[in-house]
Amino acid sequence: MAIFHHRIATHISVAVLLLCTVLTLPVQAQRGSPPFKTALGRHSSQEPTFLAAHPQGSTALPAASPHIVWVLCPQQAQALGAMCGHLPVPLDYNDRQGQTIDIYFELYLHTNQGSAESVVLLNTGGPGVSTTSFFVSIVPFLSLFGPNLGAHDFLLIDDRGRGLSALINCPELQQGTQPFRVAESHCAAQLGTRASRYGTGDIAMDTDAVREALGYDKVDYWGASYGGEDVTAYATRFSEHLRSIILDAPEGTPALEPFLLDGNEARSTARAVRLVCSRSPSCSVDHPNPDSDFAQLIEAIRNAPQRGPAHDASGNLVTVMLDEAALLYVAINETGNFVSTGELLAASESLAHGDSAPLLRLGAEVTPLVTNYGDPTVYSQGDYFATVCVDSNEPWDWFGSIPQRKMQLANAVSQLPVDQFSPFSIVAGTNLTVSVEKQCLWWQKPTPSSPVTLQNPLYPNVPTLVLDGDLDTIVPMEEVQQVFSLFPGSTFVPVAEAGHVAAYWTQCAANLESHFLETLQVGDTSCTKTPETVWPAVGRFPFVAADARPAQVDPAGVNQVGIDQLKVVSVTVATITDALKRSTIGTGNGVGLRAGTFQTSFDTNGNQTTVLTDCAFTTDITVNGTVVWGTNRSIVADVTVSGPGTSGGSLHVGGAFELACPFELACPVGNFNVSGHLGGLRVAALVPEA
Repeated sequence: MAIFHHRIATHISVAVLLLCTVLTLPVQAQRGSPPFKTALGRHSSQEPTFLAAHPQGSTALPAASPHIVWVLCPQQAQALGAMCGHLPVPLDYNDRQGQTIDIYFELYLHTNQGSAESVVLLNTGGPGVSTTSFFVSIVPFLSLFGPNLGAHDFLLIDDRGRGLSALINCPELQQGTQPFRVAESHCAAQLGTRASRYGTGDIAMDTDAVREALGYDKVDYWGASYGGEDVTAYATRFSEHLRSIILDAPEGTPALEPFLLDGNEARSTARAVRLVCSRSPSCSVDHPNPDSDFAQLIEAIRNAPQRGPAHDASGNLVTVMLDEAALLYVAINETGNFVSTGELLAASESLAHGDSAPLLRLGAEVTPLVTNYGDPTVYSQGDYFATVCVDSNEPWDWFGSIPQRKMQLANAVSQLPVDQFSPFSIVAGTNLTVSVEKQCLWWQKPTPSSPVTLQNPLYPNVPTLVLDGDLDTIVPMEEVQQVFSLFPGSTFVPVAEAGHVAAYWTQCAANLESHFLETLQVGDTSCTKTPETVWPAVGRFPFVAADARPAQVDPAGVNQVGIDQLKVVSVTVATITDALKRSTIGTGNGVGLRAGTFQTSFDTNGNQTTVLTDCAFTTDITVNGTVVWGTNRSIVADVTVSGPGTSGGSLHVGGAFELACPFELACPVGNFNVSGHLGGLRVAALVPEA
């Protein structure tokens, strides 16, 4: 998920994930903050209450260990019929008689008669992410695997250090109240010798202890993003207990080598920008050579970094410093539904003409490394570093001083190939904002940690499905294909127009994974080859309406306006969609690109209403009115248009925005239908929906 600042999926990832036809609620997956930072989550007031005996219904588990401490589930888990408990495990498996910690889990029993076919383990990755919070409050697992609950039990375990399993809460890191190096140093000091004990190898031991305590023999293990490390650690230790594996955008041991994942992420940005633009009729017509345009932007920022004020997606005015490293950070992040990815080329063109506003705004909309990450029981920033730093093969000696580590890091960087982070430079790719190698400098590893894999690991030959979206820049295909090659029984399936963790983006991917659980067969993958949703991109940011591309005349209507007012139509539609995009990555209330504001509300059915007040996408057109964005993705807007760039009037806009095509079909991008009057003349025009 990571959402997250560097390898989380989670960067929820991670990088806003709109679950298309799976869910209608947007969930952000961004490297910089957890994807659910402002979403519903569990708080400490909801911590389970201990019970003296097994909860009602636990008689369905006659083999359960007496060492399990059954607890009353949090409210949302109760509503889904969960059974919840803690299992005491050794803090250090090398000292099984020493200190113990409690591992929290939630168990959801199958609904059919008879025994479960297996238990399905779900791990959304992170690190730092509470699996139970994520799959109950954020992306309910029933939305992905509901059909499988008939025959399979589902087991959600909070990995040690996160959620309700011996949570790591380092206030300075969590709340962003100190410079990063200070906060990380203090967090490691707070943990002391425990700072080595949150590696993924120990997590695998915990996972098998819970499996054994609950009496299960076989598990299906689903791992996403950093959950791929969890699956790898478990699979190479306990292969005899695996029935199948599903890996969605997985990290694996290749990502643990210094600079390899960093390089793959940097290289993937050009592909993502190219694909989003080429699939969008609004962008592709203005950028027939997206790779070249992207390279020009990188060079321009490298030579002349930009600094200035800009509003974030929630309307807060911040000062943005956009150098090449910050641009890489923006490009890797899946801001919203590829808002940043789809706007970089247009922002580059504006910058070339002296207009930095669109680009600075993109810089303002990514979550900084140092910020308030909210409730630590939902996402723990301390746990993130406690896991990823000790798992990774760092390019320095853990016993060295900080100055010595910095020298060793600099030496390792000096030996990198010049194209390690192409099309970005080595300086950008090893910056603190994007480099875990640098971010872990101030962590400590006082004792050897339990590695992801032991020496000479044997990867199990069990049915394994591996997926990744072709727009994933957080754990991109360059990394995922290396992980896939390690599992001898695996099939790799790329998914078109999906971002980080494909099942969160397309119904096609979710159905494939659900089908695989039942049949252990991959099945028909043809639906993965065509985008379900063509994510909106921008071809240009006109400074004035005269710079805009004109709308097309609707042959089915009566149009009386000429080219100048057809350009006003395009600007009006862009003003509307610009506000809608920002509403999905902020609070819903924000500021227009050039001026004005928008406010968002929802009715009881989940339909979104966004009110535009003096909103301006160009400097000479002002739009006022109301936009209703239905749960079926339909758009109905009635607005008035004024300003020196138009003769003024009122327009009605209808169509769909971010509509998911039925996954078995190949659907072309549709058009917004625009009608009304400008300057007293009738308007009948078409503007692409993406």
